[in-house]
Amino acid sequence: MKFSEPKISSKHACFEKGAYASKSAKYYLNNEFDPNTIKKVAVIRHAALGDQVITRPFLVEARKFFPNAEITLVALSTYQYGMPSDLADRTVVLHGRDKKGQVSFSDKMANFKEVGDQDIIFDLACTNRSYWVNILNKAKLKVGFPYKSWLHGKLYNAAVWRSDFSPEVETMLDMLRLLGHTPALRLDFAYPDHQELVNKKTPYIVYFNGASQPRKVLQNDQMKTLLEAAIKKHPNIEHVFLEGVKDNEKGEYLSDLSKYKNFKVQPCLPLDELLAYCAGATMVVAPDTGVRNVAISTHTPTVGIFYATVPFRYTPRYEPIHYIAMNADASVPTTTQILDIMASTGLLPEATSTTALRNQT
Repeated sequence: MKFSEPKISSKHACFEKGAYASKSAKYYLNNEFDPNTIKKVAVIRHAALGDQVITRPFLVEARKFFPNAEITLVALSTYQYGMPSDLADRTVVLHGRDKKGQVSFSDKMANFKEVGDQDIIFDLACTNRSYWVNILNKAKLKVGFPYKSWLHGKLYNAAVWRSDFSPEVETMLDMLRLLGHTPALRLDFAYPDHQELVNKKTPYIVYFNGASQPRKVLQNDQMKTLLEAAIKKHPNIEHVFLEGVKDNEKGEYLSDLSKYKNFKVQPCLPLDELLAYCAGATMVVAPDTGVRNVAISTHTPTVGIFYATVPFRYTPRYEPIHYIAMNADASVPTTTQILDIMASTGLLPEATSTTALRNQT
């Protein structure tokens, strides 16, 4: 019996069974689509800092694949910090929750229509607002990654599968792979690079313990215990607690640690300074938070502390410098576990003598 090899769809519908495309989308991709002739591309992304940051490689790669297109970033008024508008030609900001009660339904519809007709829409949000943008647009190709599979064919005529076990940045790039584009193996975030900026003369570790949801972070007493243990275990490196903007992200409770010469509290930094500071660090230790994603975007090694959220969606596989402290039963990782993972990276200098620690106090 002769078996035929499975074939991917011809030309730009570059998949077998690992994605979705309607018959009309396949026809368009195989007969009409040419990335060099695409004039208008919209990229929708509604999220906080960490999710904004991981959108950057998509915009960089979209620019490569569609060299003659005007790229419109569709953002949300609620989430503008870290918005990657520098990588787009045009930005449309939709009304968010902060505008509740201030705009009418007709105002909202007009706001959605500001996006203008596009050739292609890449929906990296899949929210109620992004659904309206798709519904009101005449784009020939609407690509998404919704968890709700019934939206395949109803709202999106092309889609990639979304999983909690694949890094979201890679899943978003799958939308371009579906069309035949090959993204760079070392993702380009168009941000400062750790390899160029890492401070080797006076190395330091950055610790951050804030998040959009308090359930993601360590309790203050455990954070203090972790810092003091790390200070003692690695006396030849500076340990920096980075403060956030919220009151519960300040470092007053760590004042006792000022007795150690290799510890300091760093006040909250503007984004451009934060990028350079993370890029210069030997390592960033943080929970599931935007600062960890900032570090990832500068290619700085990270140790992510997870127990309240799924770690795999925000832990890159393309760069083996990101580590996870977690337990299979979702219990909080212990201080010893976190320290062991930090040490296992091979990046931290150990004490060279028994007097090194005594000299700290």
